[in-house]
Amino acid sequence: MLKAETPTVSNVVRVGVSNNFNCTPAEFKQLNSMQAAHPGHLFFVNSNVNTPGLPRLNDHPYQAVITLNPTLDITDKAIRKLYAVDRDKVAFVRVKYLPARPDICAAVHELAEDCYKVVITPQRFNGYKTLDMYTSREYYHHDCSRMRLTAEAMLDVDALVDSHPNIYHCDRSGEACPGCMNCAKLTTGSADVVLASLNLSTSGLCPYSCPDCFAKTMQHFVVSCGNQPIQYDVIKRNKKQQGATTHAKHAKKGH
Repeated sequence: MLKAETPTVSNVVRVGVSNNFNCTPAEFKQLNSMQAAHPGHLFFVNSNVNTPGLPRLNDHPYQAVITLNPTLDITDKAIRKLYAVDRDKVAFVRVKYLPARPDICAAVHELAEDCYKVVITPQRFNGYKTLDMYTSREYYHHDCSRMRLTAEAMLDVDALVDSHPNIYHCDRSGEACPGCMNCAKLTTGSADVVLASLNLSTSGLCPYSCPDCFAKTMQHFVVSCGNQPIQYDVIKRNKKQQGATTHAKHAKKGH
């Protein structure tokens, strides 16, 4: 009997982009149905380390991106929870970066040395009120409606990323997903795929309130316009994955 060929991956779908994959049985059941209906798609899930059901990842075939410091603090408990997930189930560890935080840099290096793929996401803020709670204004400037790291502060991010081959920078070029493709390369080993998003109705709205979460900021905006906060159960490319965000357009013009 001939062995069935494994379908070629054409699309990489990040599950829980606008909410959190909470690793509940209902979510896994719905995701299994999605996978069965789209055999050419590779689904990987988006969770943070505080997710109670995180160890259930060990019982399912999906890879995960796990945010280590959703509240911006690195804790020993978070490290232990990450290590409780089978290494082959962790596509990469996402770490939110803040300047002048040696604890964050130390954790990044520790994980990289331990053979985890670590993706740095520079933290952005909606305004000074939240920024002042976590860092200093000297490292930030207002750009494309948000407080972003200055070019000088970004040099430290580049140095951290360049210090180890297992450390990566989310959207280093500033051109959004088409200029980055880490999500594809770190799950399939190839950038020659289409990136897309999926928010499961079984996940619902994210139960966490991370500092100036971009997804929740956008949800509040669309609700104020009379729309539903999230479009559930639809595989689609968002603006970042299309490279159509304002920030990405500005970056492309600058090049």
